[in-house]
Amino acid sequence: MKFKGKVIITDVDGTYTGSDEGVRKNNEAIEYFKSEGGLFTFASGRVEYAVKAVVPDFFELINAPAVLANGSYLYDKDTDARINEICIDTSFALPFLAEFRRRFPTMGIRINRKKGFLTPEMNPPVYNDLKNYFSNVQTLPFDRMPGDGWNKIVLIGTNEEVLAAHEYVKENYPGRFASSMSCRTLLELLDPQATKGNQVRYLKKFLGDCTTYCCGDYENDIDMLKKADVAVVPSSGMPKVVEMADIVTCHCKDGTLAYLIDLLDRECKA
Repeated sequence: MKFKGKVIITDVDGTYTGSDEGVRKNNEAIEYFKSEGGLFTFASGRVEYAVKAVVPDFFELINAPAVLANGSYLYDKDTDARINEICIDTSFALPFLAEFRRRFPTMGIRINRKKGFLTPEMNPPVYNDLKNYFSNVQTLPFDRMPGDGWNKIVLIGTNEEVLAAHEYVKENYPGRFASSMSCRTLLELLDPQATKGNQVRYLKKFLGDCTTYCCGDYENDIDMLKKADVAVVPSSGMPKVVEMADIVTCHCKDGTLAYLIDLLDRECKA
């Protein structure tokens, strides 16, 4: 069991995904890695009822709890349970969102909860973001929204709007959120302790003695990469993320995970 004690935790978009051929290579390598005692899971901004839209084999691939909602909790597929769930303080978040909406009226607001998504308005950015999940969406004014179980707030807009919103949050609400861009058009806000990196550290304690290989490519992966035992970044990642890598793999289109697992295999044989 050459990979016993090794745990690979990977981001989805731009790391695990990239091309159909890259995903095929990744899946074959992941099955080999698990057959030799390795543990594999994902760290994603998505939630358990939405991940299969992007990774159809998500639950078949993982054999360790997944980091979901960008670090709001771990999800154990065997028990269908959330572990170490960290929710946003809505006594602060609700008035913040009301003010944010006044300042950025054209941006969309999406809130993730265990039972689905909330939004104050189904405007074009929210519609495009949630068009595959309408059965899970409630449109409610802020004063009628449930005040518990908020995993994350997602602010949606053009790249220019999202960059401006990011600066606004950092300058006016320092320390109140863990904030990061998960792509050019999405800014994600969570409780300050709810990060991919903190959940990776919790997962390491949960699993016991192991070495964590964390793979990511974008700004919302930086905290996870900093707190990994080994930081792995595809060459196609953001330049500032590539710079912090312990291992730089091939382009994500060519199979980031396949590259990493082949490297670990060759190290075992050396």
